[in-house]
Amino acid sequence: MRRYSILLSLAMLAACAGVQDRPGHALPPGHEAMRQAASALLDGIRLYDNGNFKGAIDVLDGPELQAAPDAMRVEALKYTAFSYCVLEDYARCRHAFGLALDLDPDFALRTSERGHPMWSPVFDAAKAASEQHRAQASTDRERERWRGIDLWRAR
Repeated sequence: MRRYSILLSLAMLAACAGVQDRPGHALPPGHEAMRQAASALLDGIRLYDNGNFKGAIDVLDGPELQAAPDAMRVEALKYTAFSYCVLEDYARCRHAFGLALDLDPDFALRTSERGHPMWSPVFDAAKAASEQHRAQASTDRERERWRGIDLWRAR
């Protein structure tokens, strides 16, 4: 259900391509770039749904989506990962999931996407590695904070 609401929102945004900048009705900054990113995301998902996984990867990794908002990039990376997994390129699949988790540490697969024999184990490994990396980074920050404090000196 959530996928369709995202797709509907993206389709509405992509449909804005025909909207002209009328006097007194300025389009928001970045509108054209956002429209192009939404269109690329829809095209990539369409290619994925039609079984053209290499084509989907090419579109989803394109320049339009590189500068897109994080939510759109995460969605593109998810479908990129799915495509790599279907093509049995598990290293790139995991890398794409890792990039998505870097952008959104709370990223999770939807209920309908969980349990898939090709990408669920890869996603679980990427999620575990991401959580371990974040925990280590937190420990490193705490260590740096304490490094500057002399516990033995009287105050």
